[in-house]
Amino acid sequence: MSKKVIAFVLAILFLPSFKAAAANPVPNFKVLVESAAKITTLPKKITPPLLQVPTSRKAWFNNNCTTDFNSADLFQCLGGNQNSKKLIVLYGDSHASMWMTAVDAIAKNQNYKVLLLAKLACPILQKTIWSYQLDRPFTECDEWNTKAIELIKSLTPDYLLVTNQWKPAVQDGKKDDFGTNTLWGEEFPKALANLKTIAKKVVVIGNNPSMATDPLRCASKPKQNLLLCASFTPNADNHMINKIESDAAKSLGIPYVDTVSIACSKTLCPVVINGYFVYFDQWHFTDQYVQFATPWLAQKLKLQ
Repeated sequence: MSKKVIAFVLAILFLPSFKAAAANPVPNFKVLVESAAKITTLPKKITPPLLQVPTSRKAWFNNNCTTDFNSADLFQCLGGNQNSKKLIVLYGDSHASMWMTAVDAIAKNQNYKVLLLAKLACPILQKTIWSYQLDRPFTECDEWNTKAIELIKSLTPDYLLVTNQWKPAVQDGKKDDFGTNTLWGEEFPKALANLKTIAKKVVVIGNNPSMATDPLRCASKPKQNLLLCASFTPNADNHMINKIESDAAKSLGIPYVDTVSIACSKTLCPVVINGYFVYFDQWHFTDQYVQFATPWLAQKLKLQ
């Protein structure tokens, strides 16, 4: 058989993988975000369309997958390859639900089963925080976390992916905004160290930006300058909390994924990037943007 024939056969055999790799390149977010930070008008074609932005999230957010504010029920939603013996647990608040679309796709590609453990507004801290929604100390979060940790301990997952957003501290039964950074600085490293003892490998997915105003409401105004809908990065990047989490991860030898880098330049966090509407509210990426970022997250997680 000639070398040309062998080369042709090999090309046919590996063509699907070449196509898959080409179809899902890792976006150059630095370039895309810097370009988006200069756009002033809403593109004619946008994903998702503005009318669909409020509902641009998958069923992972539903109450049979993500526990509601006033409940401590522990739901267990499975994704990935459910027949696999390799297990990823995605654990946290609604930001875990948000990232599940990406983790589900990555797990299917890498032959992992995924278990989502998520409760709205409930971070992984083992100390009571304040619930804005219930307007009181969030005891349901404490109870839910206890159940989640016991389950994770019994499963000993191959990967434990942790992600959550900051919430206020509690002092004398009242909300203590000023004590939040202190609370996080003391309690997040403890919680992370505990999780490291019950999983083979832990990865922290950091906070994505928190926008100053409702991106959709702002961008929907007639002839709106999109730069007025962007947030300044120093205000949106949750810097103090993310630094606490990244420092804690580093000290424990745990990988930390910086999600601000895919949504903000050094100065601005735009609401539209590469034709994608980035946020479905002030705190969460749209499902379409999560899908767009999936090859990037796969590169960061480096599943084996």
